[in-house]
Amino acid sequence: MKTNDYLFETYIRMADAIYSIFNVNCEVVIHDITNVGSSLIYMKGDVTGRSVGAPTTEVILRELKKKPEDIKDLNGVITNTARGKMIKTSIVFIRNEAGQVVGFMGINLDITEANRLHQMLGEMIQPDESHDGQQFDESYATHIDEVFDQITKSTIVELGIDIENLKREDRIKFVRHLENKGMFLIQGSVDRIAELVGVSKQTIYNSLEEK
Repeated sequence: MKTNDYLFETYIRMADAIYSIFNVNCEVVIHDITNVGSSLIYMKGDVTGRSVGAPTTEVILRELKKKPEDIKDLNGVITNTARGKMIKTSIVFIRNEAGQVVGFMGINLDITEANRLHQMLGEMIQPDESHDGQQFDESYATHIDEVFDQITKSTIVELGIDIENLKREDRIKFVRHLENKGMFLIQGSVDRIAELVGVSKQTIYNSLEEK
């Protein structure tokens, strides 16, 4: 038995219990972040179209860049998927005895239809007040390459840069934004970013270190 197996077994039982309450339009997932490229180890229900072996999401990668003590559960937030669904989701981070985050449980409720009838079901679809109505864009990718592409494209749009004609300062800004979004937690990302920008791996490392 792996060191953290007992933790995941407990959350798997919880996932089954939670799913049994909702059944319809609900999905409960368990992720082991030992490998963010294929972290989904258990799921009950289907809302996001993923399966076991799917990667960690963009929102989680961003959270994992924080100090362990600064990583907080996300309860009742709204995510909008690439497939046009509106999902109300809660994320509970799983920690080992040392307080390190080793995984997370996600509870996803498809509220697309409920949102269309929000006057009747308004209270149900409101995000948790502690998040001030903040919404996230989430691709719920089935392969880590999709996560890579989503983070890369969104960052290019966010910064308004021409990736084929990057000035030095724009390259540094681009690389640092990717770092802050957890991009370099993805295996092989340095090589791919270097190829995309047209520079060496060492230049990417230098961009991260430059003041």
